[in-house]
Amino acid sequence: MVLGDYRFALVDLETTGGQAGQDQIMEAAVRVLGGEQELEWQSLIDPACAVPSFIQGLTGISSSMLRGKPRFSEIQETLWSYLDGAILVAHNARFDAGFLRANFARYGRDYQPRILCTLKLARALYPDWPRHGLETICERIGFYSEVHHRAMADVDAMKAFLDYARADKGEAVFNFEAGLLLGLPVLPPTISQTDIDAIPLQPGVYRLLGEAGELLYLAGATSLQEQVCSHFENSAGDSKAAKLARRVYAVQWQALAGDLSAALHVNAALRAEKPLLQRRMKAMGKPCCMRFISNDRGELQLRLRSGLPANIAQTTELLALFRDRKHAKTRIAELAKEHDLCLRRLAVLADTESCGCRICTGAANLPSPAEAEAQLVLASNVEFASRVKAAFAGYLYAPWPFTEPALIHEQSQAGCSEWHLIDDWRYYGSFTWDAATGQLCELSDQARPVDVEAIRLRCEQSKELQYEHYRLLRAFRDDLPWLPLSEFAINKAQ
Repeated sequence: MVLGDYRFALVDLETTGGQAGQDQIMEAAVRVLGGEQELEWQSLIDPACAVPSFIQGLTGISSSMLRGKPRFSEIQETLWSYLDGAILVAHNARFDAGFLRANFARYGRDYQPRILCTLKLARALYPDWPRHGLETICERIGFYSEVHHRAMADVDAMKAFLDYARADKGEAVFNFEAGLLLGLPVLPPTISQTDIDAIPLQPGVYRLLGEAGELLYLAGATSLQEQVCSHFENSAGDSKAAKLARRVYAVQWQALAGDLSAALHVNAALRAEKPLLQRRMKAMGKPCCMRFISNDRGELQLRLRSGLPANIAQTTELLALFRDRKHAKTRIAELAKEHDLCLRRLAVLADTESCGCRICTGAANLPSPAEAEAQLVLASNVEFASRVKAAFAGYLYAPWPFTEPALIHEQSQAGCSEWHLIDDWRYYGSFTWDAATGQLCELSDQARPVDVEAIRLRCEQSKELQYEHYRLLRAFRDDLPWLPLSEFAINKAQ
């Protein structure tokens, strides 16, 4: 049982009001489950103040009943012995936890328990019930008590609900929902540990599916098993992760050769498929290029252009590439601030816009606009241009380093091997090598061999440059072996 190794302290408090900072505890009850034996403790507590009439009517506890009872200072050590190290279980647990935290703090105790709220658990297990108050729950499950709003009576009601829900929903469902609320690592009831153990600790792509087979989420992973498990380990309470975990019915996965392969596959899949519980990929505008030009005075300035030059593969001009125009403007502003570049000098501001650089804001300790202008003139155009190009070095377009298509070889520690076909930073598919036939095979259909000339012809197909592929391939340029197609053919022929 997932929760069997934990101690649970079922707690209920009756208080003189609802504010933990100013009202007092006047009754406490606790029942400890788990461990060697079940323990219980309860006590009336003198709050050292009058009990409001409304509270007396609700609980039946009067000021006279509390006269002569121990103060919290006298019982706090005993109560702590039951609660310390146990999971706090309470109905509307934030209330009880707040009072306990405030009262223990007065005696130097930091009470920060893991909390299981039976109100939230009831809502998760029985969302069709119209109300989830403790009295309503007792009516639903057929648990009757002679008193309500007394500490031990409410503890007994909570235990009755927990026993009912575990029997009614089954151990797997009960543990899953309780585990989610506690932020513990739990698996959906339809997924066993055997299923998880079968997922390899290697790169790949996985899909989380709902009960009807609908796609909820898909992603790539460096370690498939660890990434899948993370969805059920970090999904506490009512978070988005918990909502996803509650709907997962099955996991599909595909082991791949490495991180590049996983990223290429996910990029294509997210464009073709529509996961229900995953943020949609933003509709991309045209890639945007930024040119570095010199004006009549020899000053370096920036110019943005949506789309890419038709001759970008042959260009010798210095260009910076961005995902789209919005991305370009954002990064220009960020990099200019980071490298203290004047946006006015770069001519990327409209007349009504203001620049936040040190010179334009007066932070350069220049006493007048005339002196600021003089400082700009004195600054070397060459030095300024060098700083600008250094600031945007990470976005400069790198010409395709080959005169023909290339195959990138990627292989996992488990021996999964792939060849990714790239030409002019454009991705044309992934293949495996069939040593028996001496041919490449489509990764999506390994029964279909493809010879080198066929994939060379494939690269002659017109294809737009995708910014995501370009950045991804650049990132792996020095990490994986790249072979021009002609060299690949020679090597495999030998």
